[in-house]
Amino acid sequence: MALGSPGLNPLDCHMLEKYHKLQPIHKTTDELKVALQTIWEEMAQEHMNKAVAIFTKCLSAYVAVAANGGHSEHLQ
Repeated sequence: MALGSPGLNPLDCHMLEKYHKLQPIHKTTDELKVALQTIWEEMAQEHMNKAVAIFTKCLSAYVAVAANGGHSEHLQ
């Protein structure tokens, strides 16, 4: 999925952005796990709160559209 994909929530985007900035790129699953855990631990709580609020708002919009028989792809 691309960073602008509606299938990614804001935390996914933040994690991917931070990961892509890491050098060198990790070659094993264990190295990847350590890198992502480090990114997660360094993420500010304020950033997480904002991302959850944005995701909640988007999810509410999708639910409202679906409840009225619409399709979520029309929200883009």
